[in-house]
Amino acid sequence: MLRTAPYGEADLIVTMFTEREGVVPAIAKRARASTPKRRLFLEPFHTLAVELTSGRGELSSLRSAIIDVARPHLLDSASHLDAGGMACRWIRALSPPRVAEPEVFAALEELLDGLERETAPTTTEAITRATTTEGRLVVFGLELLDVLGYGLAFDACARCSKPRPSGKPAFVSAEGGGVVCEACRPGVPSDNRPLPGAVLDQLQHRANAATLSIEHAAQLLAVVRDAIDRRARAIGSKKGVR
Repeated sequence: MLRTAPYGEADLIVTMFTEREGVVPAIAKRARASTPKRRLFLEPFHTLAVELTSGRGELSSLRSAIIDVARPHLLDSASHLDAGGMACRWIRALSPPRVAEPEVFAALEELLDGLERETAPTTTEAITRATTTEGRLVVFGLELLDVLGYGLAFDACARCSKPRPSGKPAFVSAEGGGVVCEACRPGVPSDNRPLPGAVLDQLQHRANAATLSIEHAAQLLAVVRDAIDRRARAIGSKKGVR
């Protein structure tokens, strides 16, 4: 569930991200009523099994919603709630309505599962985990941008396509579209320091971003957030998404 908004005296407009249909707005009749018989499970960050039927215009009708995969521990962490909420805002801003994006759906599931494990780690997870919340968000953001055709380039200059030698540090800019070589950098303002070459080499495999240091994950997350905000504004969002 991405968002709910009250409608009328007892209804809700529910925006969901579904595996089969992508972003779907639906009306949940009497969802705010206190009648237990009509109660729907519409909590964020759990995976829901929903039944939808055709409604009027663009709105589907939400007939039922139950929790399929519960993530109760995630709800106990303010930082993880913020991370999950940020990912949902990104999807709502960039994903076109009613277009299936199974790769993005799988990436969101992986992010939320990871945040759940971080909040209540098992013995194995506590021993082997070398991830950060920022790193998990970077992985999700990069995959979202890649799938939707807005990917950031790390192996070559995004402006002139000059390959970046392995191990060479470089500046990364959302405005520039990724790595920007020294020749192209004067036309791309950036306040960030260059990222080490080893970090940029890691990013050839997006999942490696989850194990970046807190400093480098935070620096890269700022670039990812800027890139998503720019794309959101480019496709019509007046407020962007931060």
